[in-house]
Amino acid sequence: MGAAGQLEDDAHLIMPDRFDRPMVNTIVNGLGPYPFIIDTGASKSVIYRGLTALTGMAAIPNRSRRIITATGYKRVLVYPVTDFYVLGRTLKVEETVALPDIIGSDAKGLIGVDMLAGHTLYMDLKSGAANLELSTDDGPGEGWVMVQGRPVAYGSLALEVNIGGLDVPVIVDTGASDTVINTAGSEAVARSAEGIRRETIRASISGGREMIFTALRVPEFNVGAFQHQNMRLVVSDVPVFTLLGAKDVPAIILGMDLLGEQPFAIDFKNWRLYLKQASVTSSTTHAR
Repeated sequence: MGAAGQLEDDAHLIMPDRFDRPMVNTIVNGLGPYPFIIDTGASKSVIYRGLTALTGMAAIPNRSRRIITATGYKRVLVYPVTDFYVLGRTLKVEETVALPDIIGSDAKGLIGVDMLAGHTLYMDLKSGAANLELSTDDGPGEGWVMVQGRPVAYGSLALEVNIGGLDVPVIVDTGASDTVINTAGSEAVARSAEGIRRETIRASISGGREMIFTALRVPEFNVGAFQHQNMRLVVSDVPVFTLLGAKDVPAIILGMDLLGEQPFAIDFKNWRLYLKQASVTSSTTHAR
């Protein structure tokens, strides 16, 4: 039995890393399984350098690529790839790049939006299951609430949320453990919405070390028909806001602290977010 056959029983199992980002077992070039983070905020799928050492993968001579990461632009080495086996599907790619390992995470790489294009990603953290299917115009069916969005950057999903009457653009990012608002957004929300409280918290943003941050506690955070109460927004001008042209305008990275509250699906063909209708009102008190 090949590696893919051995993987069938747990191919759809979500294994959160220590930063609460969803990992799934992945076969790379027929080797594995290895845990990879499903990261809908990442433009490219990548492997970490620890995996290249573990498998003996060699970089393509005289090849490098400049890519966007959560901390800015990086020039990295390119590696040949025959296929990735992810969530029960073989996704063909010709090459990938290697980044430094994330300290404190067991992840061996990232599955980015380049592999997810044309598919709908389903996740249910409470049951610990994920799935990947070819997108259809009909969506996942009855019992799901749809929020229409649009593609941004290299294929991530963007949409708008409403905080106290203020519409703010967000990027749906399963690679972010916390929902993050930039300084311009925090100031606009504080001016527009009532009942905003400021807190000092410890959090790890973009896979970095744990640090002290300011956070906003907002009474209502609406994503389509879903109303999240007592939502915590970490205030940080992480480099991705600048890379997306949102340094000086309100913007949010929608992370797993909110997404993980209910089953959700992200359609990378029709650019939609689907939320399971069972819990239209919820309370988010996630904290470290």
